[in-house]
Amino acid sequence: MAQDVIVRCENLTKTYDLYTGEGARIMALLGLPARGMHYSALDGVTQDFIRGEIVGLAGLNGSGKSTLAKIIAGITYPTSGRCEVRGSVSMLAANVGMNDQLTGRENIHYKCMLMGLTRRQIARVEESIIDFAEVGVYIDQPLRTYSSGMRSRLGFAISVHADPEILIVDEALSVGDAAFSEKCLSRMQEFRDSGKTIFFVTHAPWQMLHFCDRVMWLHRGRTIGFDKADVMVPTYVEFTRDWTKMEAAEREAMEPSYAAYRERFQRQQREAWARKAQGLTTE
Repeated sequence: MAQDVIVRCENLTKTYDLYTGEGARIMALLGLPARGMHYSALDGVTQDFIRGEIVGLAGLNGSGKSTLAKIIAGITYPTSGRCEVRGSVSMLAANVGMNDQLTGRENIHYKCMLMGLTRRQIARVEESIIDFAEVGVYIDQPLRTYSSGMRSRLGFAISVHADPEILIVDEALSVGDAAFSEKCLSRMQEFRDSGKTIFFVTHAPWQMLHFCDRVMWLHRGRTIGFDKADVMVPTYVEFTRDWTKMEAAEREAMEPSYAAYRERFQRQQREAWARKAQGLTTE
């Protein structure tokens, strides 16, 4: 792998077996014929990711964003293809590395140990994690009593203090308040400035536009495009505007083209500038 490439994906495919019911699932486990279907969460994804970049993963629900993130994190494995990762990885997502029965403080020790930190290293960062998470007296309460925002704050605090070379943030900022989200984005910027690599999965295009270097657009497990954020995000938004207006049959037949949507967005930009210029010349 080239020195500046930190993650290399080659023809990644991830297929799940979906069954019609629990009975069919049991039959399949016993090696018997069972009614079901194959679902491709990823279909031939090939891409190199460069060290030190913030990469956004964009796409509708079921597009394969989280599946790709989990493969990079080593939480799941591809059905075929290869994913090479150079460096330690920490993934921040709901329920990843967290135990509902443990207190917040116990989860700090539990998740940090899963991420390879020693007891001495955990002791050094524990109070800093608690301060960053802002969960107050709940730090000594079971995680099951936490709100989704509190879980997110604690999970993010643990992940960034473990100082991984690759940080994967999967929808974790969507459940926190605006002030904490800004705090997290600022910390992630510090990560990028120190040469870390971040994968950012979110349904908020504006966050990717203002924060990411490049964005990958996935649709039904396939890569539609991979480009600079200021080009990709407006192009992807054009697609989502069309998608919301479509009927189910239209969506099923839809095969988006990055080049076509990019050209449409750029044409709209040219027309807007032309109208603005016309207004200036007639004044």
